[in-house]
Parts: sequence; C-alpha cells; structure tokens
Amino acid sequence: MESRYVYNWFGLTWLVLVTMGVVADAEDPESHRSGLHHQTGKHLRLTTDVDDRPFIVELVTSFDAAVPLWEKFWNLPTGSLNDWVVDAYVMKDTERFRKEALLDYRVPDFPFGYSIGNDVWVKLQPSQYYTRHLLLHEGVHSLAFDQFGGAGPTWFMEGTADLLSTHRGIGSEISVGVIPDDRDDFAYWGRFKRMKQLRQASRIPALETVMKYEANLKGDVEAYGWSWALASMLHAYPEYRHVFLEAAHHGQDSMADFNRWCYTRLGNDWPVVQARWRNLAQDFDYGFDWTREQIQLSKQDRVWDGKPFETTVVADQGWQSIKVRLNTGMKIQLTASGEVTLDDDPKPWISHPQGVTIMYSSGRPLGQLIARIVPNRSDKNDYLPPLETIKVGNESTLIIEQPCWLLLRVNDGPGALADNQGSYRVSISRL
Repeated sequence: MESRYVYNWFGLTWLVLVTMGVVADAEDPESHRSGLHHQTGKHLRLTTDVDDRPFIVELVTSFDAAVPLWEKFWNLPTGSLNDWVVDAYVMKDTERFRKEALLDYRVPDFPFGYSIGNDVWVKLQPSQYYTRHLLLHEGVHSLAFDQFGGAGPTWFMEGTADLLSTHRGIGSEISVGVIPDDRDDFAYWGRFKRMKQLRQASRIPALETVMKYEANLKGDVEAYGWSWALASMLHAYPEYRHVFLEAAHHGQDSMADFNRWCYTRLGNDWPVVQARWRNLAQDFDYGFDWTREQIQLSKQDRVWDGKPFETTVVADQGWQSIKVRLNTGMKIQLTASGEVTLDDDPKPWISHPQGVTIMYSSGRPLGQLIARIVPNRSDKNDYLPPLETIKVGNESTLIIEQPCWLLLRVNDGPGALADNQGSYRVSISRL
C-alpha cells in the first residue's frame, strides 16, 4: 500500500515504491509564480500543489520532529542524521508534475507513492492523518537505505516503516510507534479493519507466512498490517528487542539470509514466539497496550503432573498463563472465585467470575473469566484458524486435544484494562 521495492542484489541497485510527503519552514518566492509550493525543513524539501499552507508546514515540522525519534529508536549515534535530507513531492494532480518534469520518467503510474533514492512522490490521501503517515512511513525506508544500506525483506521493511510512522500528535508534539486507540483519529489507516475481516474469514497468517511476503505488494493492506503487527511484537518483548534492532544492520541481505539470521537467534524460543504471534493476531485491535498484553510463556514450563494447584488472574492485565504445559487427553476442572472492579465511569462495575450480564465486551459479559488454549507446536499451515475463547465463569471443564498452554483473563476490551482492580482465584484439578 505504501511501498514497493525492487532489489538487484548483484548490481547493488534498488528502487523503492513509496508514499511520502515533504515540508518546510519558509515558502519559496517562486511558489506563487509556478502555482506550486516549495517548503524546506531540516530533513525535507517539499514541492506540492496542495494549497493548504498550515498543513504543508505541519507536515515538515512533523517529519523533522520524527527524525530524532527514529535516530533514538535505532540506537544510532547522536547526530547521525543531522545532514540527512529527502526531496519529496506531494501531489493532487500527478499529471501536472509529470508535464513539468518533476516526476521522474522511471516512475510508473502508482496509487500511493514511489521513490527512487531520496526522491519521493506521494499522492494526496483522503485524510491528513494518512498523508502524514505515508510521509513518515517512506521516510523510514529512506533512512534504512541511508544508514543500513538496505531495509530487509518485506515483513521487516514494511513492518518497521509502519511501526515508526503510526503516530499521534502533529508537529513538534508528534510521537511515533503508537498503537491506534480510536479509528476516527487514524482515518483511512485501515490496518485493524482488515485484520478483523481476515479473522472472521479464518485467514490469520502463520508467523512464517508473514516472514515470506514477497516484494511488490501493490497496496496490500493485509501484508502491511501483519508485517506491522510482527514488528510491533518483536520490539515489545524485551527478550526479542535486541535481535529485532540488530536485524536492521542486515538490511542488504536476501530474504532467505535475513530470515535465517533472525531464526538462528530466536530459534531456541521459537514455539513461544509462534504462540505469542498467534495470540496477538487474534487480539490486535484499537487500544491494545503492550505494557498489559505481554504473555509470560516459556519452553521451560513443566508439563503438568496432574496435582491440584491454584493461580491468580488479575483484572488489569491481558492473557495470563497458568505456567504449566498441558498434554493431549488431559481433562481438567477450573473453579473460580473472587471479585474485580472494572472501569469507573460513571461508576465502578463490580464483577464476579460469571461476569456482568448487562455489560458486554467482545460478545461476552464484562468481567467474565475466560480461557484460551494456545498450541505449543506449529501445524505448518500457511494460514491458521482463530483461537477459541472459552467461558470459564464460576466453573468449567476442559478437555485438552493437543499439547498447549492454557491462558486465562478477565474479559474486558484491550484498551480498558488500566483502571481495573482486583483478581480471581482459580483452582485447577484433573478429572
């Protein structure tokens, strides 16, 4: 959707199909004579036929403010990007730029944007947010080639670009790397909408499927969304973050070599990576909060010996493991008790494990104790069926059909956990 790239690994040439924007401090006097506006910032030189001076200035200040954030994200030496500049063209009328020789002859017709080196062209989008998002997205691509000599395979290239272009705020107040919390503030972005459609169609890609995305996506929101989700996950978990950041320095590698490098460093934990991915792909949505949604799993979790035990499920966190693995054929009994407080507007909602039946979240009573069985072995399919969410309530019996981890949580929206209080006590026994 935002970018497509073509590598010639042996000729060391590259093209990046991108969507980008430009901006500046002072307007060139030639702007009015040509009918185009020229704005120059520290890191962007913009030419545009968009007749909206405040928006143009806001684009440049947003981009300039994002650059030091990117420098910090990638752990680059301070000042590495001081002299880095991108030339960009934001266009309402593409043909006008072509006629005035401002659109390189090598640039084909494109729906969103295109770049060659540090020259970038982008079509004006229906929302200011999305135009700005694409500007930042393609800026990350250009940075990767400038600093690392390449941007990696599709999942990493587009995942990191979307990770560092999804933003909140404008101008000097911009923050990047955010997870959208409201669709109205992220108009025309569309990632979560497409993910929801794919979940409903049982088309959740396996982790390995995402890592094998080919280049030339041609505006494929599906691939961009899942690539972003994977990049977000690898950066969120501390045990993966150093590998994720170091991978950028292998941006010139082929897809096979790049993925092999990543797998070599994550391979010992791969069943956990796969389980976390599958759970994320099921739940990623507006308001998702990584500080509350990291799942503590380990290959070292022992296989349950069948002896009864108890565990606590707190209300202000997402899915929580019972910290043992379960095997095929086990029949287990879960019995829950306790009280939690959910939300506080207009008043606190008090819930017990059965949930509050006059308030619902994801089609289930708010505050209900729910479970999810997550396989700890990959089935090797390219696409995976959605994971089943199971009511536990006060009491439930589960029959385990495959080796797995069992997760529990208090039912509430992904963006509504912070003000929750209390916990349920869950007794687990074998039948």
